[in-house]
Amino acid sequence: MTKDELVIFYNEPDEKVYVKVPAGLETHYQLSNLSGKILQEAVHEKALHDFDLSGLPEGIYFVIVNQDDVIRSKKIIRNLD
Repeated sequence: MTKDELVIFYNEPDEKVYVKVPAGLETHYQLSNLSGKILQEAVHEKALHDFDLSGLPEGIYFVIVNQDDVIRSKKIIRNLD
């Protein structure tokens, strides 16, 4: 998985973080808070995964994606203005 093959973006209107990766490889997805506590996690081979942030407080979260021993992460800032 190269940098260009991974897309992580936060869609504020629907309060979801979307993760797009190459399909067909087992991928481990995690959402954690700033202190490192894992809030959501999933493992599957689909190319698209989403994390629902509704119900979570404002703050900083991290999305961690592990595919084929390549680990990428992205910081997500959630503001409820």
